[in-house]
Amino acid sequence: MSEKACGNCHFLTKENVCPKCRSTSLSEDFGGLVIVFDVDASAIARAMKIREKGRYALKVR
Repeated sequence: MSEKACGNCHFLTKENVCPKCRSTSLSEDFGGLVIVFDVDASAIARAMKIREKGRYALKVR
């Protein structure tokens, strides 16, 4: 089973529903990968408006 990126929050998951925002708008077509460990210290997390640690796609198509 391949990973899918949520179209709303960009979270990566193998499920059919996003565990972060409960959206069903998931895509297997995404680009880039960001792994956030410390939300407060990450400039990328602030720019992407990420509030929880995890794996995120940079771009979801």
